[in-house]
Amino acid sequence: MPLYYDSFKNNPPEGFNGDLNIEGLEIFKKGLEKHFFSEVTVRNCSSSKTSVQLAIELDCNLSLVEMLFHLNKGTWGNFRQGKSSFAELLRQLVTENDVHVDAEEVTLFFKDTTIVINKIYENSISEQLENIFKHVGKHYVHLSKGLTETPYEIYIPVFEESTHANDTLLQNIEAGNHRKNDYFKYWGLYCDSEEDAVIYDLKNSKIEYGDLFMLNH
Repeated sequence: MPLYYDSFKNNPPEGFNGDLNIEGLEIFKKGLEKHFFSEVTVRNCSSSKTSVQLAIELDCNLSLVEMLFHLNKGTWGNFRQGKSSFAELLRQLVTENDVHVDAEEVTLFFKDTTIVINKIYENSISEQLENIFKHVGKHYVHLSKGLTETPYEIYIPVFEESTHANDTLLQNIEAGNHRKNDYFKYWGLYCDSEEDAVIYDLKNSKIEYGDLFMLNH
């Protein structure tokens, strides 16, 4: 689907199931709240009885710059030796349940922006979460237009428009045909100074305009 031009706040995802009957969920939530300085909400966006696809919301009482400061100090996220607390907590959740569990989407609400991270292959979010935040820090000056404007929403990742049908792209993603590098090509941004969403090109560190595809429910 094309990168939509109505914001996440105005169009929240539908179809999530808040009734999660899985073992260890409270421990999972409390761990995330501790390590990410946040209040956590977890929903199930899978209709299957044999799998749980988690939609996780973290409401962080920090600005994006404050988060990056704590991230660099090692006091936010509990990222250690390339392994995050998020990945470890998710592994514990998997071992305690008889159904497949993965993170489908992680949304972080900061004081000045919202970051939405979508799954593109099995365990992709838990594997790449630390690296994604490192790239947010690395590109912050360019993302914020030279520190003049913080985007109020950031979507990670978005994809180049395909010459094939939209469902072909989505089928490729569902089949696991995307790699970790796809997280670090294009992001979608909403900025107060722009009428529509814009595209951030990480390779060239610049903002572009055009149609890309993003994942949403």
